[in-house]
Amino acid sequence: VSSRLPSVPLFELSDGRFQLVQQGPISPWMAGHGYLLVEKALANFLARIGVERIRQQSATIWNRATGEERETHVRLFVGQFFSRDQLHDLPLDGPRMLSLDDAYCFVSPDLKDLLEQQGFSYLQFSEGLSEFAAAFS
Repeated sequence: VSSRLPSVPLFELSDGRFQLVQQGPISPWMAGHGYLLVEKALANFLARIGVERIRQQSATIWNRATGEERETHVRLFVGQFFSRDQLHDLPLDGPRMLSLDDAYCFVSPDLKDLLEQQGFSYLQFSEGLSEFAAAFS
């Protein structure tokens, strides 16, 4: 899963805030190595439907150039990890989020359907893991 909307990269500061690396757009879904920030509406939805093994934490996005701090996002910690050698044996029943290398986020087909039904139109989904798995074969 990724965002259809562009976003500038973020850098996590030692105080827990996320600094914009450059000026530009902030997407409702921002993923990078070691972080996943999502808009509060999406975080609330995931909590409401009971997606297992995710934890939420308030997030602050800081624009160093202007001094502005935004608290429009929540940091998600995805607690279900998998490795490349497990690509063909993943549990995909029910609404699940999974993380690979603490940088790539995947959702189960059930969660994909729920997200699409709820109108999170900025999210884009690949069809299964086949294209991704081919890159690591």
